[in-house]
Amino acid sequence: MAMGAMSGLLTCAPAVGKAASSGHPIIAPSAMEAIYVAVQAQQTQLFDIPPGPLETVLATFQKLTEVQVLVPNEKLRAIPSPGVSGVYTAEKALAQILAGTGVTYRFSGPRIVILELEGVAASVEVLGRITPSSPKYTEPLRDTPQTITVIPKAVIEEQGATTLRDVLRNVPGLTMTAGEGGTPAGDNLTLRGFSARNDIFVDGARDLGPQSRDPFNLEQVEVVKGPGSAFTGRGSAGGSINLVSKAPTVNRSFSGTVSFGSDATKRFTGDINLPIKDRAAFRLNLLAHDSGVAGRDVVENQRWGVAPSVLFGLGTRTRLTLSYYYVGQDNISDYGIPWVPATNNALVEYRDKPAPVPRNTFYGFRDRDYEKLRSDLATVKFERDFNDSVTLRNQLRFGYSSRDSLATPPRFANTTSTTINRELRSWIAQDKAWDNQTDLQARFSTGKIEHSLVAGLALTHENNQRQNRTAPNSTTTLLNPNPDDVYTGALTLDPRIGDITGKSVALYAFDTVKVSRYVELNGGLRFDRFDVDGVNATLAPVKRLDEMFSWRVGVVVKPKEEGSIYASYGTSFSPSLEGLSYNTANTAIEPEKTYNFEIGSKWDLISERLSVTGAIFRVEKTNARTPGIMPDDPVQVLQGRQRVQGVELGASGGITRALQIFGAYTFLDSEIVKSNTAAEVGKNILNTPRHSFNIWATYQLPRRITLGGGPRFVGRRFGNNINTRQVEAYWLIDAMAAFPVSKHLDLRLNLYNLTNEYYFDRLGGGHIVPGAGRSVMVSTGFRF
Repeated sequence: MAMGAMSGLLTCAPAVGKAASSGHPIIAPSAMEAIYVAVQAQQTQLFDIPPGPLETVLATFQKLTEVQVLVPNEKLRAIPSPGVSGVYTAEKALAQILAGTGVTYRFSGPRIVILELEGVAASVEVLGRITPSSPKYTEPLRDTPQTITVIPKAVIEEQGATTLRDVLRNVPGLTMTAGEGGTPAGDNLTLRGFSARNDIFVDGARDLGPQSRDPFNLEQVEVVKGPGSAFTGRGSAGGSINLVSKAPTVNRSFSGTVSFGSDATKRFTGDINLPIKDRAAFRLNLLAHDSGVAGRDVVENQRWGVAPSVLFGLGTRTRLTLSYYYVGQDNISDYGIPWVPATNNALVEYRDKPAPVPRNTFYGFRDRDYEKLRSDLATVKFERDFNDSVTLRNQLRFGYSSRDSLATPPRFANTTSTTINRELRSWIAQDKAWDNQTDLQARFSTGKIEHSLVAGLALTHENNQRQNRTAPNSTTTLLNPNPDDVYTGALTLDPRIGDITGKSVALYAFDTVKVSRYVELNGGLRFDRFDVDGVNATLAPVKRLDEMFSWRVGVVVKPKEEGSIYASYGTSFSPSLEGLSYNTANTAIEPEKTYNFEIGSKWDLISERLSVTGAIFRVEKTNARTPGIMPDDPVQVLQGRQRVQGVELGASGGITRALQIFGAYTFLDSEIVKSNTAAEVGKNILNTPRHSFNIWATYQLPRRITLGGGPRFVGRRFGNNINTRQVEAYWLIDAMAAFPVSKHLDLRLNLYNLTNEYYFDRLGGGHIVPGAGRSVMVSTGFRF
């Protein structure tokens, strides 16, 4: 891969102007320096630099070798590198670091290396080359037989995303739901038609708390589609979302963003990374955010956060990472506008549709409604490379989250008028979780067959405490509610506290078997024991034990190194108390079972700079919960059947040197095949659009001026499973422009919802939340 050999370079170094084998001119050093460098070039040393972004790997390489590596294009820094482990000369170590990246090097001086992409007109693309962070995935994305979308930090920053929901809008087939009943507001999601509210993970550990998350400390977001309990444990009927936190590197850097925008938006993020001597580094990420929501005048979002971390053992076989994450929030949450009931006689033409009111209509009380949130995560991660083939990893995390909120969901008071009840939704809860995961990774051969094996043990202790609070309803008018009305009712706190604990033990193993250079087989098996015990908020006992196996198999055929064709089959199980539910009726129900069959293909094109993917799939829940109808039936029985089948298409990467894209299309054909509610049979699953699409593109002009933007489409969705309530499809268009002011400073302009489309973002059973209107944000980014 190298365009010039260091040894040849050093031999010629004293002769000014003589070219290396690459044909590039050499800048000759002094004679003494040339002799010193020539000797150094022949010396070998031990390298133990783990895989990671090229920026991180090269920084460690430079410290060990004193070779300066110049990266002319910033986007090269994020390309994944395999790292290097073993005894090499500096040049051979560099070649190992760049192996498979599409990046070459040339020397412009005896100890100065410039990186380039292969090909005269090569463009920089890193999106398709990013790999999942979980050790359970033994192969790169291209050779993983499942649809996985990785949203990198570059896209998050270009779009000026300020919430996890903003980030996830890049994923078609993923929709948002509103807080409803026993579910609070927060990051409530569905994937491929099935709820993923309890399937959000941070660095591979389940994050059960009802939070509204901010991306200030995220390196990337990974969305895995399709049932996957073999990887995640309970749940994941439609898939899972993993948030990957930023980690310390060896580069000294100070960066941040100051943003101002419409709707009184003020935002600051800071990112400080400091190396500590040669083998340790400290990183600190900071957040302060205060904003409203365009078109939703009363809604407020205030949050602040800090995320320090320290890594010991950089570039060595033994690494220890200590990290802490804290975010506090003080918001006024949004419970939107009501659905018009099917029996309402005052608005006959709007029956089972969103109420015909302007976007800024707010039915809550400014002086009563609030949402106070807190999230703490403390993590200890230990990694030990016994050799080049065997690694032990242990991650211990303690998580705490709390919610104290009052909100006002609006409901029609009766069927003959437009009077609106201002109901109360109260949520007082706290979650505590201990999560320990131990993984052993090994690469070995049995004869001519290569194996990539991961085996592990996961232990989890989760506790949820919840307390009820009640208050009388008040009323207002449909068209003219006043958020400044003073609420005169009395709040009553129930002294009883629900307290439920879930204990999980899981054993799992995954193996990828390379039968030949053209065929890979992979499989995984997991056993979970999920034991729930406690009392609900009325002190009624809640107790259940579930023991389940889940598994996954796949075959990957590689006609060429840069592409794959695959088929896979996976399972998931969803216990009735999956989210530590307080519904005692659920204790009588076995877990739901969901199966996924998928056939697809993944290719890295244009010198592996553009990743394109396609898949067809069928997800089937064979024992879905449905109401009991026989006299001796419990409230719910497992006699339903639901199916979602469809197509996924995606592309990410560089089309030309200047043009980058990140986009996808999803087709979902959902059907309730069997239900004890006769009106549901043959209908679509709620909140599952048939078509959804998004594309984000950026184009770099001369002088590093970047223009970007793209459309997002979400098709018609139903608000119930009998398909009488629906919201129409919508298109959104966002745009951005970035202008470098200096080497250390740039400006970015983001425009959102350019057409000011009035659409509905989150659907609930009784209310529906409008999406934000047209807005603008101007950001100043700095880095030193």
